[in-house]
Amino acid sequence: MASVYFFPIFTICVITAMIKMSEDIKNKAQENLFFVIACGLAGMNIVVFYLIYDILKRENKLQEERIYRIQVKNQIGMYRSISENFDKQKKMTHEYKNQIMCIDSLIKKKKYDSLESFVNKISGQISKELDFICTNNVIVDAVLNTKYQEIRDKGIVFVFKINDLSSLNISDEDVVVIMSNLLNNAIEACEKCRGDKIIKLKIVIEDNNAIISVKNTYENAVIYENGEIQTTKILDTDEHGIGIKNIAETIRKYGGSYVIQNDEREFYFSIMIPLVKSDF
Repeated sequence: MASVYFFPIFTICVITAMIKMSEDIKNKAQENLFFVIACGLAGMNIVVFYLIYDILKRENKLQEERIYRIQVKNQIGMYRSISENFDKQKKMTHEYKNQIMCIDSLIKKKKYDSLESFVNKISGQISKELDFICTNNVIVDAVLNTKYQEIRDKGIVFVFKINDLSSLNISDEDVVVIMSNLLNNAIEACEKCRGDKIIKLKIVIEDNNAIISVKNTYENAVIYENGEIQTTKILDTDEHGIGIKNIAETIRKYGGSYVIQNDEREFYFSIMIPLVKSDF
């Protein structure tokens, strides 16, 4: 940024020097020369400022495009996970039909020992495969159940409080932006913990507001700069923080608000979005 101010400062210094030297001007030719030089420097400043403005405008556009690409990549990854989860559900439904037919056959043949063994075997599988979270919102269910499996597989304790979300007036795309980014950040933080790994999620409708909050344990210090969270990661530093910015932008679109806090042990991100219909 210092180089941006070099030329105008240099121009001011030159013009100041020329003004001081104007007392020694002997003839009209020198006066005209000084005037031409001053006008030339002023004109060059205008050109330089125009070029700088054009460069900054292009950089902002490139930054917006980069953020958009990262957001799309994150959404595609989440949608792919949701799609895979739906495919698994379809396959499981087919398998359940076969299992019911097998149980029916064992009952008819009165092979109760084999029946008990078979039921014990499949009951363990069913407990792992069934969707545990039901909110009456298809997309929220898909996101949460997909993330639930990931959280459980990584040995993280997942505590949640959820009520009926059928009246949630957030678009499917924005639900994915908010929920996937919040939970991805929480999972990443918990993975670095050497002690307790806990994620607490709350999604409820209260007083005509949607309340979404995620609280998770973390290990490394949270660094703030100009009110924004800064990365301590060496890799993927360009993408860090974009998830939170996407969440904040989405919240503002619905006229909502959010709070980010942390203590020595837990990081907390709370969102409140009014259920009044918005134009989006």
